[in-house]
Amino acid sequence: MNKLDLQALADELGLQFDETSTVIFGQKDGYTFYIEQMNQKNQYRICCSVKNGEALPSLEEFKELTKSSKALKTYQVNLYKSSFDIKVGMTKGKTREHIRQGLQDIISFLKERNFTNVCEQTGKAGQVDVYQVGGNLLLLSPEAFQELSSDLSIANQAYDHQKESILAGTVGAFLGSLIGGIVTLVIAQLGYVAVVSGIVMGVCTVKGYELLGKKLSKVGIAISVVFMLIMMLVAHQFDYAIQLAKAERADVFTAFTYLTNYILNGNEVHISYWTNLGLLLLFTGAGAVGTIISALSAQSQKYLTRKVG
Repeated sequence: MNKLDLQALADELGLQFDETSTVIFGQKDGYTFYIEQMNQKNQYRICCSVKNGEALPSLEEFKELTKSSKALKTYQVNLYKSSFDIKVGMTKGKTREHIRQGLQDIISFLKERNFTNVCEQTGKAGQVDVYQVGGNLLLLSPEAFQELSSDLSIANQAYDHQKESILAGTVGAFLGSLIGGIVTLVIAQLGYVAVVSGIVMGVCTVKGYELLGKKLSKVGIAISVVFMLIMMLVAHQFDYAIQLAKAERADVFTAFTYLTNYILNGNEVHISYWTNLGLLLLFTGAGAVGTIISALSAQSQKYLTRKVG
């Protein structure tokens, strides 16, 4: 569902819609909820934070709820926070119907069992709202949010004052891209090009830079991109070098050197070489670019604290 659909659904449920986080949230029948879209298309999750008397939510109790509900699929419990996955509908309208029904089933169950709305951090009843702390959505009391915000602010200051080591980060990016290059080569040897190899390449390279460089900056991203591109080309070259080595009964490194010099000298190669290179850059590059965008987004939200809405 797009933002307009989610806004309409929020209005229908008597809740609010936050455009920044694209979640539906609010109070309903004494309980605080938020409804978020998961990674899969049309997959949604309803979250609340409750306790039964002084006890944490029971797994067996919620198992009974998901079994009896036609709209709820699975559930997770983490201390006081409970999350319920909505069954995917065949159509957008069916998914909306499942969300409506799932929310009503949860509310009815909580009221029948006398569950209390509480802060997921402290377990205390009282005012509970939805907050964004870093990249996470939390159901907190104002006091718990202030404490977490203070801790995150201190961590943010420490990170900002931390000196970036570009040299060490470059080494980390190289090692990470090397792992990604090996994965790309293995997949290529199986006769495939895949987005997953680009995701591995992106994660390993960016994380490698940040791990050794102590900090991820735009310079670090640029260095990581360069290494990713180089390793894609090297993996492609080794893929053909291995084929050449098998055909000529030579060692791989000799074949790699010969093939590289042959191409650099302007000699013609089969069209499949360039076609496969293009496909590799397209699919693997797409995975890598997606990972970099995710890393930049996560970086921008790493120390973000706010009340949703």
